[in-house]
Amino acid sequence: MVVCFNRLLDRCDTTEIKLAFVLSARFANLYLSKETKEACTFLQFFFAVVVALVTFLSDPGEKNEDRRRGSPYKDWNDDPRINVLNLLTQRAIQSFMFLCESVRDPHSGKWMEDFFETKNQLEYHGTGATYCTTQFGGTWDGPLLAMMEQPKDVVVVSAKRRGRGHGGWSKNNPFLEERFVEFNIDIDPVSLTNRILAVREQIANEWVTDLDVLSSANQRILESYFAHSRQAREMKDTELQSTSPSVAFERTAVNILNNHTGFAVAEGSPLRKGNFDLVYNLCTQASIHRLLKQFLDAGDAKEVSYTWLNEFYRDRVADYFDGDQPYGRADDFVEELLRSSPSVIRREDGKMALADPFGLAEQIIATRDEIVSEWKEAMRQVPADHQDGIRRILLNKQMEAWGSSPSGLGGANSGFQ
Repeated sequence: MVVCFNRLLDRCDTTEIKLAFVLSARFANLYLSKETKEACTFLQFFFAVVVALVTFLSDPGEKNEDRRRGSPYKDWNDDPRINVLNLLTQRAIQSFMFLCESVRDPHSGKWMEDFFETKNQLEYHGTGATYCTTQFGGTWDGPLLAMMEQPKDVVVVSAKRRGRGHGGWSKNNPFLEERFVEFNIDIDPVSLTNRILAVREQIANEWVTDLDVLSSANQRILESYFAHSRQAREMKDTELQSTSPSVAFERTAVNILNNHTGFAVAEGSPLRKGNFDLVYNLCTQASIHRLLKQFLDAGDAKEVSYTWLNEFYRDRVADYFDGDQPYGRADDFVEELLRSSPSVIRREDGKMALADPFGLAEQIIATRDEIVSEWKEAMRQVPADHQDGIRRILLNKQMEAWGSSPSGLGGANSGFQ
């Protein structure tokens, strides 16, 4: 043990050893009761040495491979997967499908699902739908522009008549064949797009308010975390064993989600609660991507932070961010990060350094506040974005359908400029 420890000292800076003791002290203060704090000095030493020794004896090549190869992380406005404008389009389409279902028009929703090559959109609670990220170029208006180019369609619906008989006779006769009636449902993609844009503007207007709620909840996380930690320290060991595991911090966002009158269906769009949860989740993911990009750009100064957070995030991205997810996964991710113990990372120069998960959680929370401000401004610009782009094309399509464009307004290329 002495030989291994001497080898460890040869590879570590004095500042790194000090940092190990500081982080282990933070761990002890947060998680140890009064009776066990007497062993804090020994635990600091033991924690710093053992964790560093295990990492020293492990192969560092795998951890540094991604850094040498480069990282694909981009900021939210350059990455379709975490672009809030793409999520806005996705939720507008899903909300419109819900509204069609509510007025007994499931056929329009089914037509859109077939066109977007997707299924079960009314049940899907997640971000990154393929038709908003990769299928139509990764732009927020890509799926809508593609849908507008589709010709009018007719969906033939077959409905069974009541009874098997004719004219009220022998309606329960099992030997008669069942009778069906067919009728046509007209599908106008241009009209569908126009109505989806109206829903998209409504959701954008709601998100300006909802992002304020998100920011307020975000700022209370660390305060609540410290309060829960103090409460746990003041409890005796027997009390800690008898109580069920508690959350690391109060789920303020969930409470606001359940109690705020603005989230009632009558007050807003039909899927507003789900929209809030998903924009919260995407904002957390976007803040992680921005932080990882900043760490990578900083080079050696942030090598340890990048290596640890990159591995932590990649191991959990499918559990917290990708695909259909339950509510509250953004808070679940931050909680797991806050509960993680400090780790020793071997740098590319062979020296050892400590990663501080608590400090990384603080930076994610701060970055999330920055992104909230940017997204609020983006939501305010949505009506102008519609007017300057897709609505012009939409109006041209409508004029062509009415037979009042090209020849009637001065030439084949007149249209609406």
